[in-house]
Amino acid sequence: MSNVTEAQPVAAKSGEVQKAEGVKSFFDGKLVSVAGNKLVMKSEGGKEYSHTLEQDAKVTCDGTACKPEDLKAGNKIRVTTKKDDRNVATGIEAICKNAEFTIAS
Repeated sequence: MSNVTEAQPVAAKSGEVQKAEGVKSFFDGKLVSVAGNKLVMKSEGGKEYSHTLEQDAKVTCDGTACKPEDLKAGNKIRVTTKKDDRNVATGIEAICKNAEFTIAS
């Protein structure tokens, strides 16, 4: 398991980091675990990443507000991180029923 340490090319919905000036970084994958303020996810490429959840991280399940403890291992997730620190998660979007993520605002 590793922390996110290097930027990847822009690639929507591919599990890679999306980066550009003024745009947050996004990571797509599957939830491995969430306990307290620690989240572990597996990228679509199979690599595990660890993120620290911000105290006021926005968490949604199928577009509805939920809590980190509502997430289940295996849920498809998109983790939004700070632009300057990709190890800190500011938001988590989980898909439990819908097939795809909506366009992030």
